[in-house]
Amino acid sequence: MKCYSYILILLGFISGASGQTSEQDLIRTEIENSTDLIKPNILSNHPLGMYISRINHNFKVRSPEKYSFSFEVSSGNVMLPYVKSYTLTNPVDRANAAQFPWHDREYKFDLNTVPAQTNSFTADGVIRSYKFTFSLPLSVNHELTFGIRSYSLDGGKYPFSVFTSDESIEWFHSTIAGGEDPFSRRYYGLNKAKISYQDENNTFLTMNNGNFRIPGMEINYFYYPKLEMNKKHRIYMNFGAHFGINMSRYNPVMDIGISSSAIKKMIVKDKNILTVGISAGALRQRLFQFGDRVNFSDRSFLYSFEGLIDYKRKLQNNNTISFGINYTFQTPYNNKNDFNHIILTGERVKSHWQETLSHLYENLDAWNFICTYSVKQFSYFIYIREDLTLDNAPDLQTGFGVKMSFKN
Repeated sequence: MKCYSYILILLGFISGASGQTSEQDLIRTEIENSTDLIKPNILSNHPLGMYISRINHNFKVRSPEKYSFSFEVSSGNVMLPYVKSYTLTNPVDRANAAQFPWHDREYKFDLNTVPAQTNSFTADGVIRSYKFTFSLPLSVNHELTFGIRSYSLDGGKYPFSVFTSDESIEWFHSTIAGGEDPFSRRYYGLNKAKISYQDENNTFLTMNNGNFRIPGMEINYFYYPKLEMNKKHRIYMNFGAHFGINMSRYNPVMDIGISSSAIKKMIVKDKNILTVGISAGALRQRLFQFGDRVNFSDRSFLYSFEGLIDYKRKLQNNNTISFGINYTFQTPYNNKNDFNHIILTGERVKSHWQETLSHLYENLDAWNFICTYSVKQFSYFIYIREDLTLDNAPDLQTGFGVKMSFKN
């Protein structure tokens, strides 16, 4: 419901602002010469999501005039204690399980004999993402981007994890909000690093402290049509085609997706630019499979949505600084209806211990706050991401990067 409300608010903002009129040609020229809205790779450092393709939505209004390289690093704190699930296979058992709330089902069945497929999952540590992207403008209306994504896992000690370390997060919980050890980090031990996942086919994924992996690469094509409403209302659109090639032995597949964005640009004062945009996309997972894989997601399609409000201010030295607020939404990794007949078991240390596996059946959403400073051909950006479902996958994520642009 939060996602739909956000869409309606942004659509109202866009349509309401579209009636403003002023020096049309001057404004359009200024807007189209300031198209390089830089949005970092704000996808979550999810311990399973890192191995699959996901769409990072685009809010530019035309292909940039220069080709560019960007490199960014992000850190996300993950805390998911060990949980095991039993997916019942007998239709009678499934119907019986659906009559009880999830937290009572463990006591209604003999888990040693009931026919079921089992999964188990635990993840702890700081997952770091390293994203390299190359953007190649083909023309004013066409752009290609190439990206490589890589990840590492560590315990998140100082000084490498100032905000996302266990100590920082638990200090915040203890002294500001959340209460003492609400997610059991202190109980299980601080600065641990381990990921272990077993799917229903008894196939394992493991990742240990210090491991570094390159799960895949992506190719994105963007089309920026020239429309009448560009000039009349300063509303722009772009369309994207996304190809993800997952190269790891855990998920050797190719994914394909599409996206579309609507962006409203406004000159606010002294050529400062306010951008309001919405974007939606769909990703077809496992279109081609090149070998055995771990079942990270049982859905054929992942759907996503983003909303963005960005304010870019021109400084006296012709440099710019911008501040953005971004909302992200993604459908669950697993089918929601399957949660009606699974049984979860774990230590029950905290009331929300089940989130390790239950969040895979829930919609994912988060707020992101972005700041970018641009000078000549260099742009520097930072962001902070906070999940809204309290699934700790990750809890808090921060990132920074640099983009270098060059003339063709």
